[in-house]
Amino acid sequence: MNIKPLPTDGYPTSTSRIQAETEAVLLEHIPADATAAGLDKRAHVRFLSHNLTKGFPLRYMSQDASQPWLLFWTTQAFAALQVAFDAQIRQRYGVP
Repeated sequence: MNIKPLPTDGYPTSTSRIQAETEAVLLEHIPADATAAGLDKRAHVRFLSHNLTKGFPLRYMSQDASQPWLLFWTTQAFAALQVAFDAQIRQRYGVP
């Protein structure tokens, strides 16, 4: 498996150095003959859509104060999966 480190912007910071160190440690533990795992995009989108429209599962109740972050990361996950929101959803959740 040919795994490349995440690209950097050329401006190292303490957190980007830690990120690079973490990636190096993880790469040491991935077998050379490992195959790339597939991403079930549909399953991820279903999970994220459910959380966005129906609310988070009860197991997230302990993180009630973190709901703004959970919403942020949910919408960020859609962006990472390259899924666009329609105009109504964008307006409802304040997505630019």
